[in-house]
Amino acid sequence: MAKVGEGDARWIVEDRADGTNVNAWHWEERDVLPWAKRRLQDLLGDLELLKSEGLDGVALRTSPTVEVSGEALTNNRKGKLIPSYELTVKGRWSGEARAGDGQAARGEGSWQIPYLADENADEDPELRVTAASDAALQRLRDAFLAHAKPAVFGAVRTFVKEMQAGGPAAKAQAAQAAKPADAAVRAAVAQAEAESRAQLEAAKKAAAKREAAEAAAGTASIELTERFVARPADLLTCFTEAHRVVAFTQAPAQVDPRVGGRFEILGGAVRATFTELSPQRIALDWHFSSWREGVVSKVVITLEEPTEGSTLLKLSHSGIPREDKFGGDAVETTRSGWRQQILYRVRAVFGYGL
Repeated sequence: MAKVGEGDARWIVEDRADGTNVNAWHWEERDVLPWAKRRLQDLLGDLELLKSEGLDGVALRTSPTVEVSGEALTNNRKGKLIPSYELTVKGRWSGEARAGDGQAARGEGSWQIPYLADENADEDPELRVTAASDAALQRLRDAFLAHAKPAVFGAVRTFVKEMQAGGPAAKAQAAQAAKPADAAVRAAVAQAEAESRAQLEAAKKAAAKREAAEAAAGTASIELTERFVARPADLLTCFTEAHRVVAFTQAPAQVDPRVGGRFEILGGAVRATFTELSPQRIALDWHFSSWREGVVSKVVITLEEPTEGSTLLKLSHSGIPREDKFGGDAVETTRSGWRQQILYRVRAVFGYGL
């Protein structure tokens, strides 16, 4: 320890004529928002999300332009780097879905990461995906939410690691150290992409097997994913409490929330029976009055809460007859009914987001 009034070569903290911040001892703040905008544009702009030969013949890609707003800073004190950022990132997406006859339905929508921040650096951010109410566009949106998020989150993780390494200053601070860091980032992204491809391939094989079985049985299935600004317990009561079911359907309902209990809604248009019931999962044997007698399908609803107050509802409805007893398209009627008569109304009536 140096005596009072005497200098010590280890502690160069006084003001210098040349303005040098020796060994980054003093607090130094740098605005890196312009770099963050460019980097997120590079990572998330014109990004291939799904290939057409992948799941269900769906191809998705983000548009080239990415909008970034908020603030991004790097702080340095005593040689310690402290990134600080709160960003909103948004853009457009486009895609196409090929039907069995080779015809392609094309459309586009928007995507948004409302809160990308250093305090949540160790978890994937919320991703919102919107599209018009057209059935084809909703199919593309569902595919985005169900299967394309790994590509987006992989790009985001790359950005987060680069921010933690110093953002634009990383190369200047440690050019040699940056090379292995970049290699680690590339390896992490490559691993995420490989896992995503494996998941897609497994999902494709499972879907093909299911479709073959359903084709032989003359049935089909649908899968929907919707995000609600609510807790899982809140959404659970929308299917287990009769007064809440009546509130969003505006029709008589009978609900007995136990295994073997009845779930009859829309004045008897839906007659179902609970086969499984837990805080995160509901399963029912499901029959529409417009179907032929004896036809029973399977409904499974799972509730996931990736971030507090934001719940992902995943619906799988299998064993749907291709035609109702009047010769109508039962599959699209069922898909539309879930979206418009149930999920949309739950969101609108109880204020669980748009």
